[in-house]
Amino acid sequence: MRTRNARDCRCSYVVLLEKNGGTGELRELGNYLSSLGVAGCDVVVLDPAPRPVFESNGRILRWVARHEAVKPEHCTPTGLLDRVRAAASVAACEKVIVASEDIRYSLDAIGRLQDLLDTHEVVEPQDYLEPLPWWGSIEAGRILLHRGIEPQPDHAATFGFRRSALRTMRVFHGTESIDDPVLRLAAAGAEVFVATELFVRRQPGTFDEWIEERPRLAGDDFSLPFKSAFFFSIAPLLLLLGFFGGLRLAGLYAGIIAFASIGLALPGRAGAPGFFS
Repeated sequence: MRTRNARDCRCSYVVLLEKNGGTGELRELGNYLSSLGVAGCDVVVLDPAPRPVFESNGRILRWVARHEAVKPEHCTPTGLLDRVRAAASVAACEKVIVASEDIRYSLDAIGRLQDLLDTHEVVEPQDYLEPLPWWGSIEAGRILLHRGIEPQPDHAATFGFRRSALRTMRVFHGTESIDDPVLRLAAAGAEVFVATELFVRRQPGTFDEWIEERPRLAGDDFSLPFKSAFFFSIAPLLLLLGFFGGLRLAGLYAGIIAFASIGLALPGRAGAPGFFS
């Protein structure tokens, strides 16, 4: 792929390869990235794979993106990839969109995010799952509860930022313990806009991948105190009511929690009925 001059592009689109998918999945990703390149994005793929796998991936990806290896300076002192630092170092444009490999932007969503970055330092759109396996329905419920309770940055499957904003922030100092990049940017002093009305499709992973993500996502939620306190209180109260009040009282409490959860999810669904059934 011919590398575009940054002056010809409105944004850099940086995607990290994290899964060890087969050739078919890689070609499907390549087809998607080619549409972004044709639309004028500077497309970059960050690949942490060992050299033989990296070269094999490059035979597919080099035609649709700049295929870059993850370097030691892209990582935190603990060895985890710093997506903000890595994306800023490989991007050719002022506006940078970072996305996991299962994110699928429409060209309209790309354009709207670029426009939002004219007035905001960091923008996080709302992702939604399509198609929707049964475990994806649980994830969709989690997303709606998050929107209804505390519409703050939500695990950053994709986000955009301006490179110039990093120069005035403490992005790389004292925030390395925060895994979520948008929460990390916010902690470093960035102005973060949560674009709850901008929706981006996310392809569901396998059930095993969904299970593996649970501990990391639970850890991220500690930075959202109201949401964490709400969910941490449910199980202890249920056990106490069952012990002191019997199964009938515990069942009544569980029913109230179920209806309350639906009530909290309904405001989260406001403005998003076309994306959440």
